[in-house]
Amino acid sequence: MLEQKSRPLPKPVPEANIRELIAVAGRLVALMRRETASVRAVSGESLAGLVSEKAALVEAFSTLTRAFHRDPETVAAVTDALRGELEDTFVEFEATARENERTLAAAREANESVLRAVVSAAEAQRPRAQGYGRTGTAPTPLKPTDRRLGPVAIDRRL
Repeated sequence: MLEQKSRPLPKPVPEANIRELIAVAGRLVALMRRETASVRAVSGESLAGLVSEKAALVEAFSTLTRAFHRDPETVAAVTDALRGELEDTFVEFEATARENERTLAAAREANESVLRAVVSAAEAQRPRAQGYGRTGTAPTPLKPTDRRLGPVAIDRRL
């Protein structure tokens, strides 16, 4: 009797996983759109919940995409219709992610600008420590109109 080498059966296409990836990407797109709208509306109340949900979705999305990168045969075996749906989802995902990133960067810059203005205003109102002048007496405080900026040089050599 001849022994035949058994051929491995082709792997079934895990369409559920591809579908899961499409579903997670779609949920992430919807969430980023809500986050972008919330930032634009300056609605900080809803942002806290979005951040935790976004972190969980990003983790799920990353896990699924890494799994498909490790198994290119699975992606190659996907039907054309499903591949088209996956590509459309990724195109929409990337466009939404770019818009979300721009909005978050603009909000961060605006917040930092406001914070710098508040710190600057607080610094301007803080009383300055005063030493003694050449004569041993306390110098007279400058009027706001008398304050002038002079050149400053800092030697950073050790």
